[in-house]
Amino acid sequence: MTRRLSRISFTHRGSATPKLAIIGGRLEDDNAAVYDEMRRLAGGRIVVFATASSAPDEVGAETVGVFRAHGLDAVQAEVHGPGAAAAAQDTAVAELVEDYGSVYFTGGDQALITEALAPQGRESRVLKAIRKGQRKGSLVAGSSAGAAIMSEVMISGGTSLEAATYGVVDDPDQPGMLLEPGLGFFPWGMIDQHFIKRGRFGRLVVGMQASGAKRGFGIDENTALFVEGKRARVIGEYGAFVLHLEEANVDRRRKLIENIGFSYADNGDSYDLETGELLPGPGKRPVTRRDITYKAPARSLRNVFGAYTLYDLVARLVLGDPEAYPADRARAIEPKAGYATSVEISRKGGRAAAYIPDSGRDFRMTAVDFRASMQTRRLNAAQLAENRRAALSRDYGEKPGAQARVMMLGSAPLDRGSPLLAELASQCEGPVGVLAAASAEPRATARDYIGALRGHGIEAVDLRVTIDNVDRRMREEALVEQIAALRTIILTGGNQIRLVESLLYRGDVTPLLTAIARARAAGAMIVGVSGAASALSGFMIGGGTSYEALRFGVASDMGRHGLVIQEGLGFFGAAIVDQKLSSARRLGRLAVACAEEGVRFGLGLLEDSGVIANHDNSRLTAIGARGAVLLETDPLKTELAGDDFIAPDTRLCFAGPGDVIDMAAGTVTRLASATASAAALDTLVAELIEECVGTAGPVTAPGATHEAHIALRYRSHEDGTGYLDIESIRDRHG
Repeated sequence: MTRRLSRISFTHRGSATPKLAIIGGRLEDDNAAVYDEMRRLAGGRIVVFATASSAPDEVGAETVGVFRAHGLDAVQAEVHGPGAAAAAQDTAVAELVEDYGSVYFTGGDQALITEALAPQGRESRVLKAIRKGQRKGSLVAGSSAGAAIMSEVMISGGTSLEAATYGVVDDPDQPGMLLEPGLGFFPWGMIDQHFIKRGRFGRLVVGMQASGAKRGFGIDENTALFVEGKRARVIGEYGAFVLHLEEANVDRRRKLIENIGFSYADNGDSYDLETGELLPGPGKRPVTRRDITYKAPARSLRNVFGAYTLYDLVARLVLGDPEAYPADRARAIEPKAGYATSVEISRKGGRAAAYIPDSGRDFRMTAVDFRASMQTRRLNAAQLAENRRAALSRDYGEKPGAQARVMMLGSAPLDRGSPLLAELASQCEGPVGVLAAASAEPRATARDYIGALRGHGIEAVDLRVTIDNVDRRMREEALVEQIAALRTIILTGGNQIRLVESLLYRGDVTPLLTAIARARAAGAMIVGVSGAASALSGFMIGGGTSYEALRFGVASDMGRHGLVIQEGLGFFGAAIVDQKLSSARRLGRLAVACAEEGVRFGLGLLEDSGVIANHDNSRLTAIGARGAVLLETDPLKTELAGDDFIAPDTRLCFAGPGDVIDMAAGTVTRLASATASAAALDTLVAELIEECVGTAGPVTAPGATHEAHIALRYRSHEDGTGYLDIESIRDRHG
């Protein structure tokens, strides 16, 4: 249901040259480019409003300090807390704003800003002073919640999936998205923030439809849209999506909207707010045939509203062959209601153009006049079950044979004293092929495996495939047929991203990967060692610690704090896999990966241990010295919206050597000691708590005795199972 929004009377429209800094959240203290531009536009003086924050004194003082470190004369306006609305009528505060002219709103809850500055739609003295300053050319800036208030109608709650499934609602306790009157400093369309990181394409489209906004501006984190007059410029870590619905076709009965126009403005690009023209920044050139990297869709398994998914798909199209590969798509499932929302993006239907930098190692892009469609439809029980089955699994057109197995090892079997080598040798059937593409020294690593296996009477051969030669080796028919005929294929440890990029070369399935699938169809065993074990799942954990995963969520790549999730090979389709679970204390990041991607099970492999899966991954047997952990999330209880990550009742079950895991039921049949399993699981959780919470103890709550970022509570059943409640405050300062 869409409600009628009472708009605030905007008295600022007479400004000849409005100056705005609209920041997508998580503005880093060292982002000199953004702070320098704010200093220039503000004339070196600014008033900080921490009105939206739940800790305004702390956040306000911190923000003032950062501004001062960047050369601004900054002060804090005491407009926050229970007395915020009264303070917004204070003549002294209004005079402070008039004296300084420019203002900055921090992140938090945007409703706290509008309720304080415009209660019941009536402008306060402070808001009138801000508008007066804007008309005179002062800067109005804001990050996160401070960006949301810039629109005439602001988005005040809800995720993309909730918006697409349930639409706009009045009741904040009901699923759906919420719209409220904004302060209207930015009259050219609707603003959304944290846009790429939190996958907010869906909710911006729905918000634009409901509010009648013709354009939408989705600004990512640590990135600003600067406005001077009718010209906008992007400065920051990523960029901004600009959406328009002028040519969109809407079928409300089918919950379908087609021909959504969008562009992606990168750092340095500018946008004409009057004409809608996007101008690539200096040093950008059109993508040419020699730049083409992708020629086929990604067949992405990732949540289309997940972190960076939409950005990654657009990047593929920017570097894609526009004739052979004009479109790509991905979807998300709302498990509570059983709806699926699909988004397709395309270079067709507009005047699409793509630009990349003329030089430099870092990838940047500009996408002009691309198109998108979005449809939400209900799935029946069979379709939901099939989606769960297929979410992680890929067979590349070759159904696994009944004798096929997948062995995943939590650490290298060649490590000194490891019991895994004998276990591996006992399971190998010749001929054995060693593919060491994950290793930094592939020749030496393959030689070590071949020598160790020979010591157990097993003959093996180096397949000599590396990231540097795969473009040539994948065209060798003799090698392809050799791999397809193997009975055992060992993918050695190392960098799992390097392995996947070798077999999914430039995003496309190589003949080498198809040959591995053919071997598996004939009954071969695929062995993934350490990092390669993670790569065997459909979603691969590529980097990040448990603390980073809990504190920062999903990151775009290895160069940033957070959990890195990328596409895996998909031979093991029953769970997301992680390895070296104990020494690297990775139980937390495994839980976050499952929750973020909506995957029911995670499988954590301990050092000197592993599992062997049957042909359909329904039955796993734990091997080695220690065991594995089966982690089960509850998607109906998991909350990913806003600044909090909440995953209560995350079930943990330890499988010791010889124990059998039933992946359909999520249960363990025990041969190992239940007492030993309970002790091992308790130790793993205690190590995680020490890693992520430290001296705060195993039971902590945000806002209790200190402002803890991460709260962990564990309930052991003392039988090798237990439940972990997880809560993390992310992005406190917006």
